[in-house]
Amino acid sequence: MKRVITLFLAVVLILGFGAASAFADEELTPEKAAELQEKIEANRALPEHQEGYVEEGDGCYYVVSWCRNEEEDRNIYGEFCFPADFDPSQTYPVVIYSHQNMGSHKSFKKPGWLEYMAKNGGYVGYCFDFCGGTKAPNCLSDMDYEDSTDETQVSDLNAIIEFVKSQPFCDLEHIFLLGGSRGGRDTALCGAQHSDDIAGLIILYGAVMDEESLAKCAGYTGDVLLIHGLSDQSVPYDASVNMFFSIYSEANSQLLLLSGKKAVHSFDGTQPKLREVAESAVLAFLNSHTEG
Repeated sequence: MKRVITLFLAVVLILGFGAASAFADEELTPEKAAELQEKIEANRALPEHQEGYVEEGDGCYYVVSWCRNEEEDRNIYGEFCFPADFDPSQTYPVVIYSHQNMGSHKSFKKPGWLEYMAKNGGYVGYCFDFCGGTKAPNCLSDMDYEDSTDETQVSDLNAIIEFVKSQPFCDLEHIFLLGGSRGGRDTALCGAQHSDDIAGLIILYGAVMDEESLAKCAGYTGDVLLIHGLSDQSVPYDASVNMFFSIYSEANSQLLLLSGKKAVHSFDGTQPKLREVAESAVLAFLNSHTEG
């Protein structure tokens, strides 16, 4: 029987523009390659990137926890975010955050997503660098950016899901995937394989913009929350509308559309008021699956 479909429209009347970042294309000579490799190794060797390093947050704390993709022989840099009152004898719902193209573990960490969910909902978070997720030396995980594909990123996400499931504090019934832009597409692609062990998907301005990608994302039977800005010029909001009605309409899924000139791509990294709307919607979605 078809479940209830809920459509939300959040009106936020604020002005502004989106932020974008780009890397200039340069010829990678052997000398430049060697220089980049030195920077990568130096970055990985910093104390704050070592296994078990602890960083205090606002109502939470972060612990560096590298993940191993054994199938592809790759190392993935990541950090768990724990609520300040974390009790290792208890189990907690976990949210896995997948960053956008040219992003990193900081993409959701710095705007405060993990802190918000830990402090307000008691959720453990895991943020990470996709292997090849951005250009060197900004990616702490293995692999060159040029070698990154949908398949490599889904493979990384599969490895992370298993890594999270192996943690003694993980509530196996309540693991969620959250991703933005390309990370949103990876979340949808990976989610299609995990109806049995992923409690819900949260897709922010997901870059699922063609019929082939849409078909590959189909198959997840759990609940999905899609959030998109109506002023998104990078990934038009109809991408989320299409996903909602084409492949997620049978579940208790929700579509949140944000209006206003600041409702651009990656709005949550630059627009605090819009991020608050999105965070509140995500927390309500998570709580609807973990409470009661």
